Parts: sequence; structure tokens; C-alpha cells
Amino acid sequence: MRRLLLYLSHDADPQRYAVGPALAAAAERAGWAFDCYYATLRRGRHFGGGDPDAAEPGVPNGSLVAGGRHLEQAFRLASLNSVVALGDPDSILWPALEAAGSEVGATTLVPAELYTAAFERLQVRVPETLVVVDAAPQGRHRVIVAPFLYPEFLTHAALGLEASADRAMLERVSTLGATELAPRYLSPERASALGIAAGDAAVADESYATLTPALARRHESWGQGILLGGPELVAAQLPKAARLRLLPLYGKPQTEAIRAAARSFEHAAGPVYGRQYDDRDFFELGSHGLGFQLLDPGPPFDAAPADSPAARPLLPPDEPDDDQLRSWADERRVLVSLLLWSGMVRELDCLTGLIDVLASSEARAGLVVTTPALEHGRPLFDPISARPAEGGLGGRLEILLASAGDGVCAETLMPGDTLATTLRRARERAETLLGLPVRGWWPLMDAPLTSGASRRFARRGRRPVLLFTPRGHSVAAEVPVRRPSRDLRTVARSAVHATRLEGLFDERRPFESERPGPLAVSVAQQVRDSGFEYMWTKAGFGEPDVAHRDGDFVALTLTAGRWEGWSPFYTLTETRDLGRAEAKLLRRKKPGWLVGTIDAPLWALSGEILRHGPELLSMAQFVAAGGRSGRLVNVTPNVIARYARLLADRDRQ
Repeated sequence: MRRLLLYLSHDADPQRYAVGPALAAAAERAGWAFDCYYATLRRGRHFGGGDPDAAEPGVPNGSLVAGGRHLEQAFRLASLNSVVALGDPDSILWPALEAAGSEVGATTLVPAELYTAAFERLQVRVPETLVVVDAAPQGRHRVIVAPFLYPEFLTHAALGLEASADRAMLERVSTLGATELAPRYLSPERASALGIAAGDAAVADESYATLTPALARRHESWGQGILLGGPELVAAQLPKAARLRLLPLYGKPQTEAIRAAARSFEHAAGPVYGRQYDDRDFFELGSHGLGFQLLDPGPPFDAAPADSPAARPLLPPDEPDDDQLRSWADERRVLVSLLLWSGMVRELDCLTGLIDVLASSEARAGLVVTTPALEHGRPLFDPISARPAEGGLGGRLEILLASAGDGVCAETLMPGDTLATTLRRARERAETLLGLPVRGWWPLMDAPLTSGASRRFARRGRRPVLLFTPRGHSVAAEVPVRRPSRDLRTVARSAVHATRLEGLFDERRPFESERPGPLAVSVAQQVRDSGFEYMWTKAGFGEPDVAHRDGDFVALTLTAGRWEGWSPFYTLTETRDLGRAEAKLLRRKKPGWLVGTIDAPLWALSGEILRHGPELLSMAQFVAAGGRSGRLVNVTPNVIARYARLLADRDRQ
């Protein structure tokens, strides 16, 4: 059984920025795996981007402890590995780890004691270098440098200490054998308090977008991929960064860092891991031919999938025969299904709720994923593979792959045949994990966006609003621009607030005035060449149509949902969206299909399902019941692809 060092800490312990990388490097030298868990306030909410420091406390920090099955995941990690755990004596994980037979290395957060216990157990030599880092915000842009310095430890053996330690702790750690001090980006004040030199590096006017690319360039020969995100995310995802040799980058916005580190991206293996600052990151990475695999600062544990036992093979979806499809076409039936987007590793938290919703409603649907999510979520696929009589979804759920297969990006921007190469590899991997063919593909952006007139009015749910663009804010700026204290717009805003008319106004969203243009045929061709039998397209939304056909390969339009403007795709926002689409399609008195995408993280993350679970169940019940009319036929997505081919063949006769 593989040996694994598990380090436990919490968000009030700045030493984790130094101790974590030192332990990860020591574990690697010993031939051990490494993982960590940092306790923090968690809301289980969907964090879609922007500055995590500006978000409500706990929102950017991932799944709830119970809803995210943190103890269950820790027990499984310890069952698959020979774990030595050390760190936070108050960690919630200790009962699960001890129940699984983990060895307790040390229950302390004192760096010197942690190092003593770890190096004794790992049986590797104590490094001679002690790297001292600073976790306090520095410089004009308040940059926190320490989390981005982990490559220093992984390329050169070193102990680590964060500058909030006192002189006595510095001396205790030094007596372990690390006699050479290496201060890195210390503020003069903190260096002086420790009685050491600050070193020759300073933050000054550096921003994340200038500093982190410069740090990445120092370690390009070591790096094999990219970890893109803010300080807390980078710190919590240290195990993945160490295992995959990911260079850390960040910017506000991140597109600035991506452009500044273009050379690092040219040599990076995909996918890029991390979290988007905004959806422009998907477009920027697409031009580099790389997908983006999104993470939160928490479980699933990076070390868990490596030795995971194979899940039960999924049962193939139950499908009607061709005679039944022809009969439905004769009866001008409309087939209905849901596409449940839950594609990222951070969105595995959704699966428990989605499985329960589908099992309870008996709805048939498609689950849209990427291969890293399949790898990390394999234990969750056992209930999917169980038969309905056992409370599972066997035969009722079809798995589709999304975007680049291993992540998400704007596919229209991927150079050459990169998409086909990446998708072929991802499809083969997915089929190995699932034990059955993967036929369908779902895009982020298979059609270029076209800009229309700037809309003045929109709907927010059932509420009409007047749109406005915030003044004095630049998304490209590292810090907000200060606004005049009493300009005309400020006076108007105050008046609106005083009369409680805020509900009539809303900010214009990033993609509010854009829509997909025609399908990029080159994308469809690459999807076909990578072995898929059908795809969905963002082009031609609303009417059931085969937007592209090449032999038996078909690209199908979506017919239900709304363009919300936050992200570049159509989504279902309530059961009424399905009802409106049903009425429209039945008025045609033609055969067709009703299909829309549910952006599952907005509905089914452990903190979101508490708020939105009833409406999610209502949408599943709608399709399972055949719509309000009872005349729709609920099937899995591949059945609709077969139906579309049949209808297209009839139209040509």
C-alpha cells in the first residue's frame, strides 16, 4: 500500500504557507505521496469568479463539511493509502482518519515539532536551507507572495518558516539542521522583527499579474503545467501542484497573468488547473489549446484517485428500438431530456444531490462531465450504476463529455486540430473509467460570439429591469478606480435607493449583448474525428434542428432555456422555461425535441441545494411526467440524436 503524508492545518495558521511546501518536498524525496486539508469557513456556494477577497466570507471556499462528505473522503483516502497524519490537533478529520487506521505523526502546529515528527517518519535528511516567507499583504497592490513560492521548496530541498514566527522558533527550526537562511520577499518590518535580512527581493509596485509570471519563469525547467488562482486556492491545492509540477499564476484579472506568462503556457501540459477570475479566462486559454479544470480550496483529495478501485461498470442507457422511434415520429411526438452540467472537479459536490433528484423523479437525463471529474468522482458513480429497483439510475442516465474533454475552454479558438487530439484522448479515458461508450459531446463555445445592440431592458427571473453599466470600474484594472464623490450618477443612485426602486435596475452582465453566431464547422469536424456520434451546439437555439451532419454524425440545437449573460451559454432557470418551450414545440405540430442545460453548480452544490433543491426537483419531475401536457416522451440524449437522424432522413425523402 502506498505511503502518504497528510498535513492538517487551518486558515488562521500562516505557517501552512511554509510548512506545507517543505513537507510536500520531503515526502517526494522519500517516495511518499502527499496531501493536505486546511480547515476554513465554508458555505458550499457556487463561486463563479472575481476577487475572492471581495466575496462574502466562506463563499469561495468550497463544499460544506457534511454535504461535501469531507470525513467520508478522508476515510477513503486513509483506506487506500498507508497514511501518517500530522498537524492541527483540532482538525475535524481525526476521527475518520483514526477509524481507518491512520498513524498519528504529531498533533501540533508548531513548525519545529512537525518537522521533527515528519523527518523521523520519512527517514530523509533534514535540508540545510531554511526558506523564510511572508504571508502578509505587501506593496501597493497588497500582494500575498508566500503561497506562490512553493516551487522553491520542490526544486531545492528546504525547510520553511513564515515570518510571523518569533526569533525563538527560528532558532529551534535552525537547530534541526537548516543553518542557511534564505529569506524570500520579506517586508523590512517583519525581517527586522526576526533579526534577519529582508533579502534582495521586494514587492513594491508589483501586482499578482507581474510578480507571479516572473516567479514562474524562474522554475520553467521544473514546471510541466499551470495552477491558476488566488493565494488560498494555490495553498490548498499544493498536493496537486507538487504531483503534476504546476507553476502558480494569478492576476486580477487573470488574463493579464496568462498573457505575461505566454511562454510558460506554450510548454504546459493540459489541462490548466485552478479557478477562473472571469469567463474571459476560458477564451484566453482556448487560444493556447488548453482546457481549464476548475478547483475549490478543499476536497476532493488529490491523492485519492490514484489507487482507487474500479467503480461498477455503468449500465448502458435503456433505449427504444428504431421501430419505436418511427412510431413516435408518425405521432409527431416531442422527445424531452435534460443536460446536467456538472463537469468540473470542484462540482463533484453536486453529484449526490443530482443522483437523488433523478432517482426520486425517475427522470432520464444526460450528465455532462470532464475526465478529471470522472477520476476523482469514481465512488459516486456506484449509485449511478445501481438499478432503479435498488434506488440508482442504471439505464436512465447517459454520460457526455464537455468542451476540451479534460477541461473547458472556448473551442473555436483552439489552434489546428488540438481539440480533436485532446478530445480523442479524453473520450478513450472516460470509456475506460465508465466501462461503456461515450457518444455525446457538449460545448462551451462551438460558435463564435457575435455582438448585437446594447440592450436597455432585460428580465431577471420574472422581473423586468433597466440595465446600466457601472461607472468608474475597470475589470482590467488591478484595483477599482475611485469615483467622484457626488457626480450626477451618484446622486441618481442615492435617489433610487431612497425611493426603494433598486429592483427596477440591474448591472449589465458580461455576455448580455452577445449571442452565438453560426456553428463553426471545423469544431464539429474535430468532434466527429475524435470518435463522438453526436454533439449539441449553441448555434440555432430554439428550434429543433440538425445544424450540421456528416454521415451519421449530427450536431443538434438546444431548444429550452435562457441566455442569462453571466456565461456564454443557454441555461434553464426555472420549470417555467420548460413549460414555455413545451407550448411552443407542441404548437408546431411536428416531431422534435425539448432539451436544455441545467448549470448544476448553481442548483446542487451542498450550500445551493438547500436554497434551490425544490425547483431542481420540479424540473426533473416535469420531464419525467412528459411535460404539463403529458405528451412529451422522456429519453436519454442519445435517443434524441437517433431521432434527429431519422427525422432528417425523412425530410430528405
